[in-house]
Amino acid sequence: PHLCGATLPGDDHTERARKFPMSVSRRSHFATDIDPSLPMVALTFDDGPGGYTNDILDTLEAYHARATFFVIGRNINDETALVMQRAASMGCEIGNHTYDHSDLTKDTPEQFQTAVQQADDRIYAAIGHYPRWLRPPYGAFDDNVQRHVGKGLAYWSVDTKDWKTRDTAATVTAVLQTVEDGDVILMHDIYPETAAAALQIVPSLVQQGYQLVTLSELTDTRGLDVENGMVVFSMHPDNPRYKPAPCLE
Repeated sequence: PHLCGATLPGDDHTERARKFPMSVSRRSHFATDIDPSLPMVALTFDDGPGGYTNDILDTLEAYHARATFFVIGRNINDETALVMQRAASMGCEIGNHTYDHSDLTKDTPEQFQTAVQQADDRIYAAIGHYPRWLRPPYGAFDDNVQRHVGKGLAYWSVDTKDWKTRDTAATVTAVLQTVEDGDVILMHDIYPETAAAALQIVPSLVQQGYQLVTLSELTDTRGLDVENGMVVFSMHPDNPRYKPAPCLE
């Protein structure tokens, strides 16, 4: 069991850092409008950029909120690059969801490093910097992936299952009935039902007093030094990595 909300393999990251260069520091510059004393959550959206990403950005922009978008490399083209640029200009974060949504645990390190690097290169071409995070497709990872993937692994603590239900009300309920401070919420920006759900979720969370931040803003504000191979599920206040206490194995 992952008692700390994050796991980290004990290997040397030098070679992977060389293979996966980053144009930003490991600790990102989180927004100055975040109040560390107030509750916050990270909305995350997978599988784009797609036809409904702009709709979700419209909602976020209207409420001065931010989110993290885990994009698939093969979905990036001249048109969707503009959507990514808009997201980045709003303070949203772009993450890596591999080039072709492949199951990393079924590939060799060389194969999944290539899939990650191809997506990295397309993201860099679109927004001018490499992504800090990888969200493993299907949530699939193992020790091999952790040791060789070369990024922090973004998991989640609230799974809306929007991909399965394709139901706006169900997605809204999945968030609003379970949300708590420090959650990482999983959705997908390729479904119209999810875009409609975001139109309800975002203002409701804001009204409840939640700050809607990127994943990096969440981890950085709460003092987590994310290293390659670390798996982050949440930053709940009772997470030992959030409080200055030893991490129990």
